Amino acid sequence: MKMDRVFQFEVEAARQFALERYDILDTAEEYRFDHITTVAKLALDVPMVAISLLDGNRQWFKSKIGFEALEVPRDSTFCNHAIDQNCSLIIEDATLDPQFKDNPSVTGIPFLRSYIGVPLTTPDGHNIGTLSALDIVPRQFGHSKVELMEQLAELVMHELELRQQTAKDRLTGTFTRSGFSVAVQKVISLYGRQKVKSTLVLFDVNLYKMVAHHSGRLSGNALLQRIAQYLTARLPPPNCVGRMGGTQFAVLLTATTQAEAKVVAEDLMKRMEFKNAELFLDVGFSEISPEIGICDDWLKQANADLNIAKESDRRGFRLKSGKRSVGPD
Repeated sequence: MKMDRVFQFEVEAARQFALERYDILDTAEEYRFDHITTVAKLALDVPMVAISLLDGNRQWFKSKIGFEALEVPRDSTFCNHAIDQNCSLIIEDATLDPQFKDNPSVTGIPFLRSYIGVPLTTPDGHNIGTLSALDIVPRQFGHSKVELMEQLAELVMHELELRQQTAKDRLTGTFTRSGFSVAVQKVISLYGRQKVKSTLVLFDVNLYKMVAHHSGRLSGNALLQRIAQYLTARLPPPNCVGRMGGTQFAVLLTATTQAEAKVVAEDLMKRMEFKNAELFLDVGFSEISPEIGICDDWLKQANADLNIAKESDRRGFRLKSGKRSVGPD
């Protein structure tokens, strides 16, 4: 039972990480998504349609028709159940469904009766939200309507991917994961043609140590912004910096071996200064090799090294205000 809880925690953490890659939470309305909900409403002739993203304990609406809420608690929503399966969730009459008949949105306002929710699935298989249509009367959704909703859900994911590729991370100004992948792929191609060695370095803020040491006066966002600004300033093109999500940054050091990259990382940490703040970072390295075909392959290798560093606690870098030092804790 304990292992089941651990597994569920890991699955949810990976799903949340996948959601954060898109850097879309709490953003303004966008026509590209509102257009999709409008098409769904007209095609299914329903009063309510939404593009929802399941974030932590909330369901946040990127686009919505038929209600005003920007977000609702996640635990009692139909969409929270929809993301647990890999096909559309269809409810024809919620009052007759044992799983949903006592749901607060069925027994109270808006007195939902019928629902169709299609998971929004990332390319790597994580369900980050739903495209859903809802009605206050029981109804059947024919095959053609379900198929249309599934196609529209694919369009939502296409727009999310496109949005990610064309924008940088809003908080830090570094590349998003997709933007970073484009730069990495060019280096992989260069290695294939000319065998030019390059190294991927992952920096991840060790929040446990930061809290345990009561470290720093910077807020979480301010800390990430300062790290990003420093890395970007110290690593001019063709090197590049990307935020992989959460507190993790990736640095691509072109024409640099892993041994050289470790020297660069150590120098960066020695020079990095955050006034009145103590910074703890875990670091992982991966030098390019013939086995790497795409960016995700390379990131997996770097993450494997990062996880070893976290578990062994031998490669963590420590920076103290007034006394900067690099070495194991």
